[in-house]
Amino acid sequence: MSVTPVFILSLPRSGSTLLQRLVSVHPGVSTKSEPWIALPVFFALKNSGLTSIYSHKTLATGVNKFVDSLPEGVDDYYACAARYLRDLYTRSTTDGAQYFVDKTPRYHLIVDELLAAFPDARFVFLWRNPLAIAASMIKTYGKGKWGLYMFTVDLYSGIESLTKAYTENKEKVLSVSYESLVTDADNEAARVLSYLDLEGGSNLSGGLKDADIMWGDRTGQFKYQNVSTDSVDSWKDVMSTPYRKAWGKDYLHWIGKDRLEVMGYDMDDLLADIHDTPTQYRYLLSDIVRAVYGKIYSRYCISDIKSNKPYQGGIYYPKN
Repeated sequence: MSVTPVFILSLPRSGSTLLQRLVSVHPGVSTKSEPWIALPVFFALKNSGLTSIYSHKTLATGVNKFVDSLPEGVDDYYACAARYLRDLYTRSTTDGAQYFVDKTPRYHLIVDELLAAFPDARFVFLWRNPLAIAASMIKTYGKGKWGLYMFTVDLYSGIESLTKAYTENKEKVLSVSYESLVTDADNEAARVLSYLDLEGGSNLSGGLKDADIMWGDRTGQFKYQNVSTDSVDSWKDVMSTPYRKAWGKDYLHWIGKDRLEVMGYDMDDLLADIHDTPTQYRYLLSDIVRAVYGKIYSRYCISDIKSNKPYQGGIYYPKN
Protein backbone atom coordinates (compact mmCIF):
# COMPACT_ATOMS: atom_id res chain seq x y z
CA MET A 1 0.00 0.00 0.00
CA SER A 2 1.37 3.41 -0.95
CA VAL A 3 1.86 6.13 1.63
CA THR A 4 0.37 9.60 1.69
CA PRO A 5 2.98 12.36 1.36
CA VAL A 6 3.16 15.11 3.95
CA PHE A 7 4.99 18.21 2.77
CA ILE A 8 6.37 20.62 5.37
CA LEU A 9 6.60 23.92 3.52
CA SER A 10 8.75 26.66 5.01
CA LEU A 11 11.80 28.81 4.51
CA PRO A 12 15.18 27.46 5.64
CA ARG A 13 15.88 28.05 9.35
CA SER A 14 12.18 27.96 10.24
CA GLY A 15 12.26 24.93 12.53
CA SER A 16 11.20 22.36 9.96
CA THR A 17 13.76 19.84 11.24
CA LEU A 18 12.29 20.09 14.74
CA LEU A 19 8.75 19.61 13.45
CA GLN A 20 9.90 16.69 11.30
CA ARG A 21 11.53 15.00 14.28
CA LEU A 22 8.51 15.57 16.52
CA VAL A 23 5.89 14.09 14.21
CA SER A 24 8.13 11.20 13.13
CA VAL A 25 8.07 9.91 16.71
CA HIS A 26 4.60 8.59 15.86
CA PRO A 27 4.76 5.07 14.33
CA GLY A 28 2.36 6.12 11.60
CA VAL A 29 4.84 8.64 10.23
CA SER A 30 8.07 7.92 8.38
CA THR A 31 10.62 10.37 7.05
CA LYS A 32 14.11 10.72 5.67
CA SER A 33 16.37 13.75 5.85
CA GLU A 34 15.68 16.32 3.09
CA PRO A 35 14.90 14.26 -0.03
CA TRP A 36 14.97 17.13 -2.59
CA ILE A 37 13.68 14.65 -5.17
CA ALA A 38 10.62 16.66 -6.26
CA LEU A 39 12.64 19.68 -7.39
CA PRO A 40 14.20 18.22 -10.57
CA VAL A 41 10.90 16.54 -11.48
CA PHE A 42 9.02 19.84 -11.66
CA PHE A 43 11.93 22.04 -12.67
CA ALA A 44 12.13 19.99 -15.87
CA LEU A 45 9.22 22.17 -17.02
CA LYS A 46 10.96 25.46 -16.19
CA ASN A 47 13.23 26.99 -18.83
CA SER A 48 15.16 29.23 -16.44
CA GLY A 49 16.56 29.10 -12.96
CA LEU A 50 19.60 26.86 -13.33
CA THR A 51 22.37 25.84 -15.67
CA SER A 52 23.66 22.44 -16.69
CA ILE A 53 26.20 20.80 -18.93
CA TYR A 54 23.38 19.56 -21.17
CA SER A 55 21.65 23.00 -21.42
CA HIS A 56 18.66 22.99 -19.14
CA LYS A 57 16.83 25.57 -21.24
CA THR A 58 16.93 23.22 -24.24
CA LEU A 59 15.83 20.32 -22.06
CA ALA A 60 12.85 22.28 -20.73
CA THR A 61 11.81 23.24 -24.25
CA GLY A 62 11.86 19.60 -25.31
CA VAL A 63 10.07 18.37 -22.20
CA ASN A 64 7.33 20.98 -22.55
CA LYS A 65 6.78 20.09 -26.21
CA PHE A 66 6.46 16.44 -25.21
CA VAL A 67 4.09 17.28 -22.36
CA ASP A 68 1.94 19.36 -24.71
CA SER A 69 1.48 16.25 -26.86
CA LEU A 70 0.01 14.22 -23.99
CA PRO A 71 -3.79 13.70 -23.98
CA GLU A 72 -4.26 15.84 -20.86
CA GLY A 73 -1.11 17.89 -21.21
CA VAL A 74 0.52 19.03 -17.99
CA ASP A 75 -2.13 17.25 -15.91
CA ASP A 76 -0.83 13.94 -17.25
CA TYR A 77 2.72 14.95 -16.38
CA TYR A 78 1.70 15.92 -12.84
CA ALA A 79 -0.20 12.65 -12.36
CA CYS A 80 2.76 10.55 -13.50
CA ALA A 81 5.20 12.65 -11.47
CA ALA A 82 3.05 12.14 -8.37
CA ARG A 83 2.99 8.36 -8.88
CA TYR A 84 6.77 8.31 -9.33
CA LEU A 85 7.42 10.35 -6.19
CA ARG A 86 4.83 8.49 -4.15
CA ASP A 87 6.45 5.18 -5.13
CA LEU A 88 9.84 6.43 -3.95
CA TYR A 89 8.34 7.66 -0.67
CA THR A 90 6.65 4.29 -0.17
CA ARG A 91 9.84 2.34 -0.84
CA SER A 92 11.61 4.51 1.74
CA THR A 93 8.91 4.15 4.38
CA THR A 94 9.21 1.98 7.48
CA ASP A 95 6.70 -0.83 7.99
CA GLY A 96 3.31 0.28 9.21
CA ALA A 97 3.66 3.98 8.43
CA GLN A 98 0.78 5.66 6.66
CA TYR A 99 2.56 8.91 5.90
CA PHE A 100 5.94 9.99 4.59
CA VAL A 101 7.15 13.47 5.56
CA ASP A 102 9.19 15.29 2.92
CA LYS A 103 10.81 18.31 4.52
CA THR A 104 12.80 20.16 1.87
CA PRO A 105 12.77 23.94 2.50
CA ARG A 106 13.30 24.96 -1.12
CA TYR A 107 10.09 23.28 -2.13
CA HIS A 108 8.73 26.81 -1.90
CA LEU A 109 10.02 27.00 -5.49
CA ILE A 110 7.51 24.34 -6.57
CA VAL A 111 4.72 24.77 -4.03
CA ASP A 112 2.07 25.33 -6.72
CA GLU A 113 3.17 22.23 -8.61
CA LEU A 114 3.06 20.10 -5.45
CA LEU A 115 -0.44 21.29 -4.61
CA ALA A 116 -1.60 20.53 -8.15
CA ALA A 117 0.11 17.13 -8.43
CA PHE A 118 -0.88 15.82 -4.98
CA PRO A 119 -4.54 16.70 -4.32
CA ASP A 120 -4.71 14.05 -1.57
CA ALA A 121 -1.41 14.93 0.14
CA ARG A 122 -1.15 16.87 3.40
CA PHE A 123 0.56 20.25 3.50
CA VAL A 124 1.90 21.89 6.65
CA PHE A 125 2.96 25.52 6.29
CA LEU A 126 5.50 26.38 8.98
CA TRP A 127 6.07 30.08 9.70
CA ARG A 128 8.73 31.85 11.71
CA ASN A 129 9.44 35.50 12.48
CA PRO A 130 11.24 36.56 9.26
CA LEU A 131 13.79 38.58 11.24
CA ALA A 132 14.64 35.46 13.23
CA ILE A 133 15.04 33.50 9.99
CA ALA A 134 17.45 36.11 8.64
CA ALA A 135 19.41 36.13 11.90
CA SER A 136 19.62 32.35 11.93
CA MET A 137 20.94 32.34 8.36
CA ILE A 138 23.63 34.85 9.33
CA LYS A 139 24.59 32.93 12.45
CA THR A 140 24.46 29.43 10.97
CA TYR A 141 25.83 29.90 7.46
CA GLY A 142 27.80 33.13 7.81
CA LYS A 143 29.18 32.49 11.29
CA GLY A 144 27.83 35.86 12.38
CA LYS A 145 28.85 37.78 9.26
CA TRP A 146 26.48 39.30 6.71
CA GLY A 147 25.65 37.11 3.75
CA LEU A 148 21.91 37.26 3.14
CA TYR A 149 22.47 37.92 -0.57
CA MET A 150 23.00 34.16 -0.79
CA PHE A 151 19.40 33.59 0.30
CA THR A 152 17.49 36.12 -1.78
CA VAL A 153 15.46 33.32 -3.32
CA ASP A 154 14.25 32.23 0.11
CA LEU A 155 13.77 35.60 1.77
CA TYR A 156 11.89 37.14 -1.14
CA SER A 157 10.59 34.60 -3.67
CA GLY A 158 10.00 32.09 -0.89
CA ILE A 159 7.91 34.45 1.22
CA GLU A 160 5.93 35.50 -1.83
CA SER A 161 5.25 31.94 -3.01
CA LEU A 162 4.37 30.47 0.38
CA THR A 163 2.02 33.23 1.51
CA LYS A 164 0.22 33.18 -1.84
CA ALA A 165 -0.12 29.38 -1.85
CA TYR A 166 -1.33 29.32 1.75
CA THR A 167 -3.92 32.04 1.15
CA GLU A 168 -5.29 30.20 -1.89
CA ASN A 169 -5.42 26.79 -0.17
CA LYS A 170 -5.89 27.48 3.54
CA GLU A 171 -9.07 25.39 3.73
CA LYS A 172 -7.12 22.18 3.11
CA VAL A 173 -3.70 22.90 4.62
CA LEU A 174 -2.40 23.41 8.16
CA SER A 175 -0.54 26.42 9.54
CA VAL A 176 2.00 26.10 12.37
CA SER A 177 4.18 28.81 13.89
CA TYR A 178 7.72 28.18 15.05
CA GLU A 179 7.17 30.21 18.19
CA SER A 180 4.17 28.07 19.18
CA LEU A 181 6.09 24.93 18.28
CA VAL A 182 8.95 25.61 20.69
CA THR A 183 6.66 27.01 23.38
CA ASP A 184 4.14 24.16 23.35
CA ALA A 185 5.71 21.41 21.27
CA ASP A 186 3.42 18.57 22.32
CA ASN A 187 0.24 20.50 21.58
CA GLU A 188 1.47 21.70 18.18
CA ALA A 189 2.69 18.24 17.22
CA ALA A 190 -0.68 16.86 18.29
CA ARG A 191 -2.38 19.39 16.00
CA VAL A 192 -0.32 18.08 13.09
CA LEU A 193 -1.15 14.47 13.94
CA SER A 194 -4.83 15.36 14.21
CA TYR A 195 -4.60 16.92 10.75
CA LEU A 196 -3.20 13.56 9.60
CA ASP A 197 -6.07 11.72 11.34
CA LEU A 198 -3.60 9.96 13.63
CA GLU A 199 -4.33 9.32 17.29
CA GLY A 200 -1.87 9.79 20.12
CA GLY A 201 0.86 12.35 20.23
CA SER A 202 1.23 13.15 23.92
CA ASN A 203 4.77 13.85 25.17
CA LEU A 204 6.29 13.61 21.69
CA SER A 205 8.90 16.16 22.71
CA GLY A 206 10.21 13.70 25.29
CA GLY A 207 11.37 11.32 22.60
CA LEU A 208 12.76 13.38 19.75
CA LYS A 209 13.70 11.20 16.84
CA ASP A 210 16.76 11.74 14.65
CA ALA A 211 14.72 10.92 11.54
CA ASP A 212 17.66 9.57 9.53
CA ILE A 213 18.98 13.08 8.99
CA MET A 214 21.94 12.28 6.79
CA TRP A 215 21.62 15.39 4.66
CA GLY A 216 20.25 18.90 5.02
CA ASP A 217 20.19 21.18 8.02
CA ARG A 218 21.27 19.29 11.14
CA THR A 219 21.98 22.34 13.32
CA GLY A 220 18.93 21.98 15.52
CA GLN A 221 19.46 18.25 15.84
CA PHE A 222 22.86 18.71 17.44
CA LYS A 223 22.10 21.89 19.38
CA TYR A 224 18.92 20.76 21.07
CA GLN A 225 18.15 17.23 22.22
CA ASN A 226 14.99 18.64 23.77
CA VAL A 227 12.69 21.42 22.60
CA SER A 228 14.03 24.83 23.65
CA THR A 229 12.63 28.37 23.53
CA ASP A 230 16.11 29.93 23.54
CA SER A 231 15.94 30.75 19.83
CA VAL A 232 12.73 32.82 19.92
CA ASP A 233 14.40 36.14 20.82
CA SER A 234 18.05 35.40 20.04
CA TRP A 235 17.66 37.12 16.66
CA LYS A 236 17.85 40.52 18.34
CA ASP A 237 21.51 40.11 19.22
CA VAL A 238 22.38 39.14 15.63
CA MET A 239 20.31 41.85 13.93
CA SER A 240 21.64 44.66 16.10
CA THR A 241 24.10 46.57 13.89
CA PRO A 242 22.89 49.79 12.22
CA TYR A 243 23.01 48.16 8.78
CA ARG A 244 21.12 45.05 9.87
CA LYS A 245 18.47 47.05 11.70
CA ALA A 246 17.95 49.23 8.61
CA TRP A 247 17.80 46.14 6.41
CA GLY A 248 15.30 44.54 8.77
CA LYS A 249 12.97 47.53 8.58
CA ASP A 250 13.17 47.62 4.78
CA TYR A 251 12.56 43.88 4.62
CA LEU A 252 9.47 44.06 6.81
CA HIS A 253 8.07 46.85 4.65
CA TRP A 254 8.75 44.76 1.55
CA ILE A 255 6.87 41.80 3.03
CA GLY A 256 4.04 44.12 4.00
CA LYS A 257 1.36 44.02 6.67
CA ASP A 258 -0.91 41.68 4.74
CA ARG A 259 1.65 38.95 4.13
CA LEU A 260 2.95 39.24 7.68
CA GLU A 261 -0.61 38.80 8.91
CA VAL A 262 -0.95 35.65 6.80
CA MET A 263 2.19 34.36 8.53
CA GLY A 264 0.79 35.30 11.94
CA TYR A 265 2.90 38.37 12.72
CA ASP A 266 2.22 42.07 13.24
CA MET A 267 4.41 44.55 11.40
CA ASP A 268 4.18 47.24 14.06
CA ASP A 269 5.26 44.81 16.78
CA LEU A 270 8.26 43.64 14.75
CA LEU A 271 9.29 47.19 13.88
CA ALA A 272 9.05 48.08 17.57
CA ASP A 273 11.27 45.10 18.40
CA ILE A 274 13.93 46.39 15.99
CA HIS A 275 13.68 49.90 17.44
CA ASP A 276 14.02 48.63 21.01
CA THR A 277 17.00 46.38 20.25
CA PRO A 278 20.25 47.94 21.56
CA THR A 279 22.54 48.90 18.69
CA GLN A 280 25.92 47.19 18.42
CA TYR A 281 28.80 48.06 16.09
CA ARG A 282 30.97 44.95 16.10
CA TYR A 283 30.15 43.86 12.54
CA LEU A 284 29.26 47.24 11.02
CA LEU A 285 32.30 47.64 8.73
CA SER A 286 32.10 43.99 7.73
CA ASP A 287 28.38 44.40 6.99
CA ILE A 288 29.01 47.32 4.62
CA VAL A 289 31.82 45.56 2.74
CA ARG A 290 29.83 42.36 2.41
CA ALA A 291 26.69 44.20 1.36
CA VAL A 292 28.58 45.83 -1.53
CA TYR A 293 30.05 42.46 -2.49
CA GLY A 294 26.57 40.95 -2.32
CA LYS A 295 25.20 43.42 -4.85
CA ILE A 296 28.02 42.57 -7.27
CA TYR A 297 27.61 38.85 -6.64
CA SER A 298 23.87 38.95 -7.18
CA ARG A 299 24.10 41.04 -10.32
CA TYR A 300 26.59 38.80 -12.12
CA CYS A 301 25.18 35.55 -10.80
CA ILE A 302 21.69 36.41 -12.02
CA SER A 303 22.98 37.79 -15.33
CA ASP A 304 24.93 34.64 -16.15
CA ILE A 305 22.13 32.29 -15.18
CA LYS A 306 19.57 34.19 -17.25
CA SER A 307 21.87 34.08 -20.27
CA ASN A 308 22.33 30.31 -19.71
CA LYS A 309 26.08 30.61 -19.12
CA PRO A 310 27.71 27.99 -16.87
CA TYR A 311 28.37 30.40 -14.00
CA GLN A 312 29.87 28.47 -11.09
CA GLY A 313 29.60 30.98 -8.28
CA GLY A 314 25.99 30.56 -7.29
CA ILE A 315 22.46 29.75 -8.34
CA TYR A 316 19.54 32.04 -9.03
CA TYR A 317 16.01 30.72 -8.84
CA PRO A 318 13.13 32.50 -10.57
CA LYS A 319 9.76 33.27 -9.02
CA ASN A 320 7.97 31.01 -11.50
